[in-house]
Amino acid sequence: MKNLIAIVIMLTLANSAWAVQNIKLATVDINPYAGINQSYDSNIYLKDTALKSSHINRTTLGVDVLNKFGSKLELGGGYALEQLTYSRSGSINDATHHSLSLNLKAKLPRDASLKFNDKFLDTTDQATSEYTERAQRVQNTALVKMEAPLRGKFGYSIDVQHNYNNYKALAYDALDRAELLAGFNVTYLLQPKTKVFVGYTYGDLRYDKTVSAANDATYNNVDLGVTGKLAPKLVGVVKAGAQFRNYDTALVSGGVTAKDESTLANYSAQLQWTALEKTEVIVFARRANVETNGTASRYYTSTLTDISASREVRKIKVGVGFSFEDVAYPEAISSASAKKRFDHNTNLRLSADYNVQKWLKATLAYAYKNRSSNESANDYKDNVIGLQLKGMF
Repeated sequence: MKNLIAIVIMLTLANSAWAVQNIKLATVDINPYAGINQSYDSNIYLKDTALKSSHINRTTLGVDVLNKFGSKLELGGGYALEQLTYSRSGSINDATHHSLSLNLKAKLPRDASLKFNDKFLDTTDQATSEYTERAQRVQNTALVKMEAPLRGKFGYSIDVQHNYNNYKALAYDALDRAELLAGFNVTYLLQPKTKVFVGYTYGDLRYDKTVSAANDATYNNVDLGVTGKLAPKLVGVVKAGAQFRNYDTALVSGGVTAKDESTLANYSAQLQWTALEKTEVIVFARRANVETNGTASRYYTSTLTDISASREVRKIKVGVGFSFEDVAYPEAISSASAKKRFDHNTNLRLSADYNVQKWLKATLAYAYKNRSSNESANDYKDNVIGLQLKGMF
């Protein structure tokens, strides 16, 4: 039924001039959208043997709203409903997702600004074996950030973020957790559109259940970086620093004792280079610790590099992307072996967007995933090809 509704909306509005305009209700801009994606996935459970494929239908209906109260206050938000239907084992894999967001931007006296963002998700985690149902999860992320000048070219920002995850099934209660991040940056205006900064963030991670208390941790991050216009056609942010993480209690699993402390030199970069008109190259790189519960280790160290490029010619935009990630676990696989798990993850992406109308876009995409591990049970390959039609009214 949702597929039919989405198709009817797009076909009904195909020749309508209104379709390319916002809906206006007093001072509120309303932008509904609908999308249909048909794809084939060669390995829906991410296994190396006895692979299971599926045709997947993804239907999305949503709306974004925005209201500006003069020049100093802006309030927006949105809601989206997503329905996933699998041709294989629908009782396990079919899912309905909801997302709800709220955004506020305010200009304060003395050139200060305040931002508030909250995003709620009712979603499901990817299944990793054919015996595992997709875990249904509620997630909420809230962020408050204030920026203001200090003196001369100096400025500062303060932000607080709260992340919450709650799994609906009792079998996954041990994964329920909340994370609080609080920090500040001091900035210096190096050029009109370029700032250097030094920052500090305190983190506190707490699991709801006593059985997961060994994963409770606190950490301190220090960063130094530059953001804004870095070269004539290059914008983004580059930063480097260190994380000092401490777990509250000891963890012993399978005879392996996990480390209670971690010090990691980390970095991240997000860069956008406009090589030519309508030609973009985007680079993302990161080295960081990532929380995990799948082994005796409580975290793994991820070193990721991702490069993508796109070129738009008339109504067609072609894109290509590639990423490579090293994943290193700090603890031995078992008490009987000194070997530590180490994975190589590669990803290749190809896409072609065709602007059928100003409000209607068709996308053909292909993605290849490969994980190669020194523990062969964790190997997998996956191919996904899909066609999407999206209308934005």
